[in-house]
Amino acid sequence: MLDRKNSMPLHLQVRNCLHNEILKGTFTDKIPAEYDLMARFAVSRATIRRAIRSLIEEGILESRQGLGTFVAVRPIEEWLGNLSTFFEIVDEMGMNPNIRVLSQGMVTAPQDAAKIFGVKDVYETIRLRLANDTPVVLETQYYPLAIGQKLAEFDLNNVSTYDILETKLGISLWEAKQTIASIIPADREKKLLGLTADPCCALLSKRLVTDHDGNPLEYEKSIYRSDMYAFRINLTRRRKI
Repeated sequence: MLDRKNSMPLHLQVRNCLHNEILKGTFTDKIPAEYDLMARFAVSRATIRRAIRSLIEEGILESRQGLGTFVAVRPIEEWLGNLSTFFEIVDEMGMNPNIRVLSQGMVTAPQDAAKIFGVKDVYETIRLRLANDTPVVLETQYYPLAIGQKLAEFDLNNVSTYDILETKLGISLWEAKQTIASIIPADREKKLLGLTADPCCALLSKRLVTDHDGNPLEYEKSIYRSDMYAFRINLTRRRKI
């Protein structure tokens, strides 16, 4: 229900409620009619229309003339447990993947990367991943300079770095450890990802890829749009014998 004592405008509260229900899977096709939403939230038709228009402008809903308003976004689902590429994941969702390089080159390592690689300087790539031309992930990858200098010889637009490392450079990616947490993205990150809601949250994934001997090969920090990306994992309960 809406909090009428909250300073947030009612149409934004309605927008957030509908958005959360779309993410939870409550609505997967057509959303309720305007009059039903008016009765549910006890607000005017103008308030409902402003909330719906906001979601349409964000690409989360789409209006179909004579039919109603439908959910337009289906979150990309990545199954944890496999070192799959972005192209493989998005292709399986029936969408068109695209990756754009924003910057690359040698940089002074941030504290976490310096600790992982044990060096002062690393090779950094910053790329934007898109699905059907919608930005969904802002990725920053760090490599030891020896690997980075070899990557610099390749065009990293619309390619999988895993494929280059394995097939072009002969580097074996053996294991990855990953953590995922919720963050509030910075203004620049919001702009690159096309996030307009305020406040908004995103998912920060930190992944360290190592070789067979445990040597670090790649450290990636990626910011995912939480309205466009979901992670899944299969769990099995161990039974006592």
